[in-house]
Amino acid sequence: MRYLFRNIIQFVKHSKVIFAVFVICEITSLMLIIFSYGIYQNYSQQVKDIASDKPTSNELEWKTFDFSSDIDEDNPVSNEKVLPFIYELGEAIGDKIGEITFNCGGYYITLDYDNGWQMKRLGDILMRQGEWHSGRFISREDYDSAAKVCVAPIECYKEIEDELNYDYDDEVSPKDFKYRPYDKDGKKYIDLPEGTFEVVGYTKMSSSYDYFIPYTVLPLDAKVTNLPYVQIKQILYQKEYNKAVNIFKKYFGDRIDSDENSDMPVYDEEVLKSFKTKMTISIIIAIISSINIAALFKFVIEIRRKQMSIFRINGCTKNKLRRMLILEMLFYSIVNSAVCISIFHFVILPRIVDMFPYISLAYTLKGYGLLILIYLAVTYIIQNIMIISSISRSPVKMLKVRR
Repeated sequence: MRYLFRNIIQFVKHSKVIFAVFVICEITSLMLIIFSYGIYQNYSQQVKDIASDKPTSNELEWKTFDFSSDIDEDNPVSNEKVLPFIYELGEAIGDKIGEITFNCGGYYITLDYDNGWQMKRLGDILMRQGEWHSGRFISREDYDSAAKVCVAPIECYKEIEDELNYDYDDEVSPKDFKYRPYDKDGKKYIDLPEGTFEVVGYTKMSSSYDYFIPYTVLPLDAKVTNLPYVQIKQILYQKEYNKAVNIFKKYFGDRIDSDENSDMPVYDEEVLKSFKTKMTISIIIAIISSINIAALFKFVIEIRRKQMSIFRINGCTKNKLRRMLILEMLFYSIVNSAVCISIFHFVILPRIVDMFPYISLAYTLKGYGLLILIYLAVTYIIQNIMIISSISRSPVKMLKVRR
Protein backbone atom coordinates (compact mmCIF):
# COMPACT_ATOMS: atom_id res chain seq x y z
CA MET A 1 0.00 0.00 0.00
CA ARG A 2 2.93 2.35 0.68
CA TYR A 3 3.96 2.07 -2.98
CA LEU A 4 0.45 3.18 -3.97
CA PHE A 5 0.63 6.53 -2.20
CA ARG A 6 4.32 6.96 -3.07
CA ASN A 7 3.49 6.53 -6.77
CA ILE A 8 0.58 8.98 -6.52
CA ILE A 9 2.80 11.57 -4.80
CA GLN A 10 5.49 11.11 -7.45
CA PHE A 11 2.89 11.42 -10.22
CA VAL A 12 1.54 14.67 -8.76
CA LYS A 13 5.00 16.06 -8.01
CA HIS A 14 6.58 15.44 -11.41
CA SER A 15 3.53 15.71 -13.70
CA LYS A 16 1.21 18.26 -12.11
CA VAL A 17 -0.40 19.40 -15.36
CA ILE A 18 -0.81 15.88 -16.70
CA PHE A 19 -2.26 14.70 -13.39
CA ALA A 20 -4.75 17.59 -13.29
CA VAL A 21 -5.80 17.00 -16.91
CA PHE A 22 -6.14 13.27 -16.20
CA VAL A 23 -8.40 13.82 -13.16
CA ILE A 24 -10.52 16.47 -14.86
CA CYS A 25 -10.95 14.37 -18.00
CA GLU A 26 -11.87 11.23 -16.05
CA ILE A 27 -14.40 13.13 -13.91
CA THR A 28 -15.91 14.74 -17.01
CA SER A 29 -16.16 11.42 -18.84
CA LEU A 30 -17.65 9.74 -15.79
CA MET A 31 -20.18 12.54 -15.43
CA LEU A 32 -21.25 12.05 -19.04
CA ILE A 33 -21.63 8.31 -18.49
CA ILE A 34 -23.77 8.86 -15.38
CA PHE A 35 -25.87 11.49 -17.16
CA SER A 36 -26.28 9.28 -20.26
CA TYR A 37 -27.44 6.41 -18.05
CA GLY A 38 -30.15 8.59 -16.52
CA ILE A 39 -31.25 9.95 -19.92
CA TYR A 40 -31.53 6.44 -21.33
CA GLN A 41 -33.56 5.21 -18.35
CA ASN A 42 -35.83 8.28 -18.49
CA TYR A 43 -36.75 7.88 -22.16
CA SER A 44 -36.96 4.12 -21.84
CA GLN A 45 -39.60 4.54 -19.12
CA GLN A 46 -41.47 7.13 -21.19
CA VAL A 47 -41.57 4.75 -24.13
CA LYS A 48 -42.98 2.02 -21.89
CA ASP A 49 -45.59 4.31 -20.39
CA ILE A 50 -46.82 5.85 -23.61
CA ALA A 51 -46.29 3.03 -26.05
CA SER A 52 -47.56 0.12 -24.01
CA ASP A 53 -50.04 1.49 -21.48
CA LYS A 54 -49.27 -1.38 -19.13
CA PRO A 55 -51.90 -4.16 -19.16
CA THR A 56 -54.40 -3.66 -16.37
CA SER A 57 -55.91 -6.25 -14.08
CA ASN A 58 -59.19 -4.38 -14.19
CA GLU A 59 -60.89 -5.39 -17.44
CA LEU A 60 -63.18 -2.37 -17.25
CA GLU A 61 -60.19 -0.21 -18.11
CA TRP A 62 -59.52 -2.06 -21.36
CA LYS A 63 -60.20 -0.14 -24.57
CA THR A 64 -62.72 -1.54 -27.06
CA PHE A 65 -63.52 -1.29 -30.73
CA ASP A 66 -67.13 -0.14 -31.06
CA PHE A 67 -69.70 -0.92 -33.73
CA SER A 68 -72.29 1.52 -35.04
CA SER A 69 -74.75 -1.35 -35.62
CA ASP A 70 -75.13 -4.93 -34.53
CA ILE A 71 -76.18 -8.10 -36.33
CA ASP A 72 -79.87 -8.43 -37.13
CA GLU A 73 -82.04 -10.75 -39.16
CA ASP A 74 -81.35 -8.78 -42.33
CA ASN A 75 -77.59 -8.89 -41.82
CA PRO A 76 -76.74 -12.50 -40.89
CA VAL A 77 -73.13 -13.43 -40.14
CA SER A 78 -71.74 -16.95 -40.01
CA ASN A 79 -68.61 -18.40 -38.49
CA GLU A 80 -67.20 -18.55 -42.01
CA LYS A 81 -66.68 -14.79 -41.82
CA VAL A 82 -65.76 -14.48 -38.15
CA LEU A 83 -63.10 -17.21 -38.13
CA PRO A 84 -60.76 -15.59 -40.71
CA PHE A 85 -61.40 -12.20 -39.09
CA ILE A 86 -60.15 -13.52 -35.75
CA TYR A 87 -56.99 -15.04 -37.18
CA GLU A 88 -56.17 -11.99 -39.29
CA LEU A 89 -56.69 -9.66 -36.31
CA GLY A 90 -54.54 -11.95 -34.18
CA GLU A 91 -51.66 -11.73 -36.64
CA ALA A 92 -51.99 -7.92 -36.72
CA ILE A 93 -52.30 -6.99 -33.02
CA GLY A 94 -52.68 -10.29 -31.16
CA ASP A 95 -50.36 -9.60 -28.23
CA LYS A 96 -52.24 -6.39 -27.45
CA ILE A 97 -55.68 -7.96 -27.35
CA GLY A 98 -57.14 -8.42 -23.89
CA GLU A 99 -59.90 -10.73 -25.05
CA ILE A 100 -62.48 -11.17 -27.80
CA THR A 101 -66.04 -12.32 -27.11
CA PHE A 102 -69.05 -13.25 -29.24
CA ASN A 103 -71.90 -15.75 -29.44
CA CYS A 104 -71.52 -18.48 -32.03
CA GLY A 105 -73.83 -21.45 -32.59
CA GLY A 106 -75.57 -20.75 -29.29
CA TYR A 107 -72.31 -20.79 -27.30
CA TYR A 108 -70.64 -17.92 -25.49
CA ILE A 109 -67.09 -17.73 -26.88
CA THR A 110 -64.30 -15.90 -25.06
CA LEU A 111 -60.80 -16.01 -26.56
CA ASP A 112 -57.48 -14.49 -25.62
CA TYR A 113 -54.15 -14.39 -27.42
CA ASP A 114 -50.82 -15.83 -26.31
CA ASN A 115 -48.71 -16.57 -29.39
CA GLY A 116 -51.95 -17.82 -30.89
CA TRP A 117 -55.60 -17.99 -29.92
CA GLN A 118 -56.94 -20.03 -27.05
CA MET A 119 -60.09 -20.24 -24.95
CA LYS A 120 -59.91 -17.73 -22.12
CA ARG A 121 -59.23 -19.54 -18.86
CA LEU A 122 -62.60 -18.79 -17.31
CA GLY A 123 -62.19 -21.54 -14.74
CA ASP A 124 -59.97 -19.33 -12.57
CA ILE A 125 -62.37 -16.38 -12.90
CA LEU A 126 -65.41 -18.49 -12.06
CA MET A 127 -63.57 -19.94 -9.07
CA ARG A 128 -62.85 -16.44 -7.72
CA GLN A 129 -66.51 -15.56 -8.23
CA GLY A 130 -67.70 -18.73 -6.50
CA GLU A 131 -69.25 -20.07 -9.70
CA TRP A 132 -66.91 -23.00 -10.30
CA HIS A 133 -67.80 -26.50 -9.09
CA SER A 134 -65.30 -29.15 -10.13
CA GLY A 135 -63.06 -30.55 -12.88
CA ARG A 136 -61.09 -28.35 -15.25
CA PHE A 137 -61.68 -25.78 -17.93
CA ILE A 138 -60.86 -26.08 -21.64
CA SER A 139 -57.08 -26.09 -22.16
CA ARG A 140 -54.86 -24.72 -24.91
CA GLU A 141 -54.31 -28.28 -26.11
CA ASP A 142 -58.07 -28.85 -26.30
CA TYR A 143 -58.44 -25.68 -28.38
CA ASP A 144 -55.56 -26.45 -30.77
CA SER A 145 -56.66 -30.04 -31.37
CA ALA A 146 -60.40 -29.23 -31.56
CA ALA A 147 -61.01 -31.76 -28.80
CA LYS A 148 -64.60 -32.81 -28.14
CA VAL A 149 -64.65 -31.63 -24.52
CA CYS A 150 -67.28 -29.62 -22.69
CA VAL A 151 -67.74 -27.63 -19.49
CA ALA A 152 -71.36 -27.78 -18.38
CA PRO A 153 -73.58 -26.36 -15.61
CA ILE A 154 -73.54 -28.75 -12.67
CA GLU A 155 -77.31 -28.47 -12.40
CA CYS A 156 -77.82 -30.24 -15.73
CA TYR A 157 -76.32 -33.48 -14.41
CA LYS A 158 -79.00 -36.11 -14.02
CA GLU A 159 -77.65 -37.67 -10.80
CA ILE A 160 -76.61 -34.45 -9.18
CA GLU A 161 -78.03 -35.14 -5.71
CA ASP A 162 -76.70 -38.67 -5.34
CA GLU A 163 -73.24 -38.46 -6.89
CA LEU A 164 -72.15 -34.85 -6.48
CA ASN A 165 -74.06 -33.91 -3.34
CA TYR A 166 -74.62 -30.37 -4.61
CA ASP A 167 -77.47 -28.23 -3.37
CA TYR A 168 -78.63 -26.75 -6.67
CA ASP A 169 -81.01 -23.84 -7.12
CA ASP A 170 -84.54 -24.81 -6.07
CA GLU A 171 -85.89 -23.09 -9.17
CA VAL A 172 -83.66 -25.09 -11.53
CA SER A 173 -83.40 -28.86 -11.82
CA PRO A 174 -81.67 -31.24 -14.26
CA LYS A 175 -84.88 -31.75 -16.22
CA ASP A 176 -84.90 -28.04 -17.15
CA PHE A 177 -81.80 -28.55 -19.32
CA LYS A 178 -82.05 -29.76 -22.90
CA TYR A 179 -78.57 -31.32 -22.84
CA ARG A 180 -77.69 -33.52 -19.88
CA PRO A 181 -74.50 -35.51 -19.13
CA TYR A 182 -74.51 -39.26 -18.76
CA ASP A 183 -72.01 -41.88 -17.58
CA LYS A 184 -70.14 -44.13 -19.99
CA ASP A 185 -66.98 -46.18 -19.46
CA GLY A 186 -66.20 -44.36 -16.24
CA LYS A 187 -66.47 -40.92 -17.84
CA LYS A 188 -69.23 -38.38 -18.32
CA TYR A 189 -70.44 -37.40 -21.78
CA ILE A 190 -73.02 -35.07 -23.20
CA ASP A 191 -74.72 -35.06 -26.61
CA LEU A 192 -74.71 -31.60 -28.18
CA PRO A 193 -75.73 -30.52 -31.71
CA GLU A 194 -72.04 -30.63 -32.68
CA GLY A 195 -71.61 -34.23 -31.52
CA THR A 196 -70.77 -36.17 -28.38
CA PHE A 197 -68.48 -34.38 -25.93
CA GLU A 198 -66.65 -35.55 -22.82
CA VAL A 199 -67.59 -33.39 -19.82
CA VAL A 200 -64.35 -32.31 -18.15
CA GLY A 201 -65.68 -29.64 -15.79
CA TYR A 202 -68.76 -28.23 -14.12
CA THR A 203 -69.79 -24.68 -13.26
CA LYS A 204 -72.39 -23.49 -10.77
CA MET A 205 -73.98 -21.33 -13.46
CA SER A 206 -77.66 -22.09 -13.93
CA SER A 207 -78.34 -20.88 -17.48
CA SER A 208 -79.05 -23.38 -20.23
CA TYR A 209 -76.68 -21.31 -22.44
CA ASP A 210 -73.72 -21.84 -20.15
CA TYR A 211 -72.16 -24.78 -21.96
CA PHE A 212 -68.54 -24.21 -23.03
CA ILE A 213 -66.84 -26.07 -25.88
CA PRO A 214 -63.65 -25.28 -27.86
CA TYR A 215 -64.33 -22.67 -30.51
CA THR A 216 -62.37 -24.76 -33.00
CA VAL A 217 -65.03 -27.50 -33.07
CA LEU A 218 -67.75 -25.17 -34.32
CA PRO A 219 -68.62 -25.51 -38.04
CA LEU A 220 -68.20 -22.69 -40.55
CA ASP A 221 -71.96 -22.35 -40.97
CA ALA A 222 -72.56 -21.78 -37.24
CA LYS A 223 -74.60 -18.61 -36.75
CA VAL A 224 -72.91 -15.65 -35.05
CA THR A 225 -75.50 -13.57 -33.22
CA ASN A 226 -73.37 -10.59 -32.24
CA LEU A 227 -70.33 -8.90 -33.69
CA PRO A 228 -67.03 -9.82 -32.00
CA TYR A 229 -66.36 -7.58 -29.00
CA VAL A 230 -62.63 -6.82 -29.05
CA GLN A 231 -60.95 -5.41 -25.96
CA ILE A 232 -57.47 -3.89 -26.24
CA LYS A 233 -55.22 -4.07 -23.19
CA GLN A 234 -52.35 -2.02 -24.67
CA ILE A 235 -52.35 1.22 -26.60
CA LEU A 236 -51.82 0.62 -30.30
CA TYR A 237 -49.33 2.32 -32.56
CA GLN A 238 -50.95 4.31 -35.36
CA LYS A 239 -50.09 1.66 -37.96
CA GLU A 240 -51.53 -1.10 -35.77
CA TYR A 241 -54.72 0.87 -35.18
CA ASN A 242 -55.17 1.55 -38.90
CA LYS A 243 -54.54 -2.10 -39.72
CA ALA A 244 -57.10 -3.25 -37.11
CA VAL A 245 -59.79 -0.85 -38.39
CA ASN A 246 -59.15 -1.99 -41.98
CA ILE A 247 -59.56 -5.63 -40.91
CA PHE A 248 -62.86 -4.78 -39.21
CA LYS A 249 -64.09 -3.00 -42.34
CA LYS A 250 -62.93 -5.84 -44.57
CA TYR A 251 -65.16 -8.35 -42.80
CA PHE A 252 -67.96 -6.21 -41.33
CA GLY A 253 -68.14 -3.21 -43.63
CA ASP A 254 -69.13 0.15 -42.22
CA ARG A 255 -70.37 -1.27 -38.95
CA ILE A 256 -67.11 -0.27 -37.27
CA ASP A 257 -67.72 3.13 -35.71
CA SER A 258 -64.85 5.41 -36.74
CA ASP A 259 -66.22 8.34 -34.71
CA GLU A 260 -66.38 6.36 -31.48
CA ASN A 261 -62.97 4.78 -32.04
CA SER A 262 -61.39 8.16 -32.71
CA ASP A 263 -61.26 8.59 -28.93
CA MET A 264 -59.17 5.45 -28.54
CA PRO A 265 -55.64 6.53 -27.53
CA VAL A 266 -53.14 5.75 -30.27
CA TYR A 267 -49.42 6.12 -29.82
CA ASP A 268 -47.69 8.63 -32.08
CA GLU A 269 -44.80 6.88 -33.81
CA GLU A 270 -42.99 10.19 -34.34
CA VAL A 271 -42.76 10.59 -30.56
CA LEU A 272 -41.46 7.04 -30.27
CA LYS A 273 -38.88 7.73 -32.95
CA SER A 274 -37.78 10.90 -31.13
CA PHE A 275 -37.41 9.03 -27.82
CA LYS A 276 -35.44 6.21 -29.41
CA THR A 277 -33.15 8.69 -31.13
CA LYS A 278 -32.39 10.36 -27.80
CA MET A 279 -31.77 6.98 -26.20
CA THR A 280 -29.36 6.10 -29.01
CA ILE A 281 -27.53 9.40 -28.58
CA SER A 282 -27.15 8.78 -24.85
CA ILE A 283 -25.63 5.35 -25.58
CA ILE A 284 -23.20 6.88 -28.10
CA ILE A 285 -22.14 9.54 -25.57
CA ALA A 286 -21.51 6.86 -22.95
CA ILE A 287 -19.44 4.80 -25.40
CA ILE A 288 -17.36 7.82 -26.46
CA SER A 289 -16.79 8.74 -22.81
CA SER A 290 -15.68 5.19 -22.04
CA ILE A 291 -13.23 5.24 -24.96
CA ASN A 292 -11.90 8.57 -23.70
CA ILE A 293 -11.27 7.13 -20.24
CA ALA A 294 -9.51 4.11 -21.77
CA ALA A 295 -7.31 6.47 -23.78
CA LEU A 296 -6.49 8.41 -20.60
CA PHE A 297 -5.37 5.25 -18.84
CA LYS A 298 -3.29 4.27 -21.85
CA PHE A 299 -1.64 7.70 -21.86
CA VAL A 300 -0.81 7.57 -18.15
CA ILE A 301 0.67 4.10 -18.51
CA GLU A 302 2.84 5.20 -21.43
CA ILE A 303 4.28 8.21 -19.63
CA ARG A 304 5.13 5.92 -16.71
CA ARG A 305 7.16 3.49 -18.85
CA LYS A 306 10.51 4.82 -17.53
CA GLN A 307 9.37 4.25 -13.98
CA MET A 308 8.09 0.77 -14.87
CA SER A 309 11.39 -0.17 -16.57
CA ILE A 310 13.35 0.91 -13.48
CA PHE A 311 11.11 -1.25 -11.28
CA ARG A 312 11.70 -4.20 -13.60
CA ILE A 313 15.50 -3.68 -13.68
CA ASN A 314 15.53 -3.68 -9.88
CA GLY A 315 13.82 -7.07 -9.70
CA CYS A 316 10.11 -6.23 -9.64
CA THR A 317 8.16 -9.06 -11.28
CA LYS A 318 5.62 -8.45 -14.01
CA ASN A 319 2.72 -9.55 -11.80
CA LYS A 320 3.77 -7.34 -8.90
CA LEU A 321 4.21 -4.36 -11.20
CA ARG A 322 0.83 -5.06 -12.79
CA ARG A 323 -0.86 -5.21 -9.37
CA MET A 324 0.77 -1.94 -8.30
CA LEU A 325 -0.41 -0.09 -11.41
CA ILE A 326 -3.88 -1.64 -11.32
CA LEU A 327 -4.29 -0.68 -7.66
CA GLU A 328 -3.23 2.88 -8.43
CA MET A 329 -5.60 3.23 -11.39
CA LEU A 330 -8.50 1.71 -9.44
CA PHE A 331 -7.79 4.14 -6.62
CA TYR A 332 -8.16 7.05 -9.05
CA SER A 333 -11.35 5.53 -10.43
CA ILE A 334 -12.95 4.97 -7.02
CA VAL A 335 -12.10 8.46 -5.74
CA ASN A 336 -13.20 10.14 -8.97
CA SER A 337 -16.41 8.08 -9.03
CA ALA A 338 -17.26 9.22 -5.49
CA VAL A 339 -16.60 12.84 -6.47
CA CYS A 340 -18.70 12.50 -9.64
CA ILE A 341 -21.68 10.93 -7.87
CA SER A 342 -21.61 13.55 -5.12
CA ILE A 343 -21.48 16.47 -7.57
CA PHE A 344 -24.06 14.94 -9.89
CA HIS A 345 -26.56 13.91 -7.21
CA PHE A 346 -26.47 17.03 -5.07
CA VAL A 347 -25.68 19.75 -7.63
CA ILE A 348 -26.69 18.70 -11.15
CA LEU A 349 -29.66 16.32 -10.61
CA PRO A 350 -31.88 18.83 -8.74
CA ARG A 351 -31.49 21.24 -11.68
CA ILE A 352 -32.49 18.76 -14.42
CA VAL A 353 -35.16 16.67 -12.70
CA ASP A 354 -37.96 18.91 -14.01
CA MET A 355 -36.77 18.43 -17.59
CA PHE A 356 -36.76 14.62 -17.38
CA PRO A 357 -39.74 13.25 -15.40
CA TYR A 358 -38.28 9.78 -14.74
CA ILE A 359 -34.57 10.53 -14.46
CA SER A 360 -34.55 10.55 -10.65
CA LEU A 361 -35.79 6.94 -10.63
CA ALA A 362 -32.49 5.85 -12.19
CA TYR A 363 -30.37 7.39 -9.46
CA THR A 364 -31.08 5.28 -6.41
CA LEU A 365 -28.36 3.95 -4.13
CA LYS A 366 -28.68 0.61 -5.89
CA GLY A 367 -28.51 2.30 -9.30
CA TYR A 368 -25.37 4.22 -8.44
CA GLY A 369 -23.80 1.13 -6.92
CA LEU A 370 -24.53 -1.01 -9.95
CA LEU A 371 -23.28 1.68 -12.33
CA ILE A 372 -19.97 2.09 -10.45
CA LEU A 373 -19.47 -1.68 -10.10
CA ILE A 374 -19.87 -2.09 -13.86
CA TYR A 375 -17.52 0.84 -14.46
CA LEU A 376 -14.84 -0.54 -12.12
CA ALA A 377 -15.15 -4.05 -13.59
CA VAL A 378 -14.74 -2.77 -17.15
CA THR A 379 -11.92 -0.46 -16.05
CA TYR A 380 -10.13 -3.35 -14.35
CA ILE A 381 -10.30 -5.47 -17.50
CA ILE A 382 -9.15 -2.66 -19.81
CA GLN A 383 -6.31 -1.64 -17.50
CA ASN A 384 -5.07 -5.21 -17.24
CA ILE A 385 -4.96 -5.56 -21.00
CA MET A 386 -3.08 -2.28 -21.48
CA ILE A 387 -0.64 -2.84 -18.59
CA ILE A 388 0.15 -6.42 -19.60
CA SER A 389 0.76 -5.21 -23.14
CA SER A 390 3.17 -2.52 -21.89
CA ILE A 391 5.16 -4.55 -19.38
CA SER A 392 5.46 -7.58 -21.66
CA ARG A 393 8.42 -5.79 -23.30
CA SER A 394 11.89 -5.97 -21.80
CA PRO A 395 12.99 -3.05 -19.56
CA VAL A 396 15.50 -1.94 -22.24
CA LYS A 397 12.82 -1.84 -24.96
CA MET A 398 10.47 0.03 -22.63
CA LEU A 399 13.10 2.76 -22.25
CA LYS A 400 13.66 2.99 -26.01
CA VAL A 401 10.01 3.07 -27.09
CA ARG A 402 8.69 6.52 -28.03
CA ARG A 403 4.99 7.15 -28.61
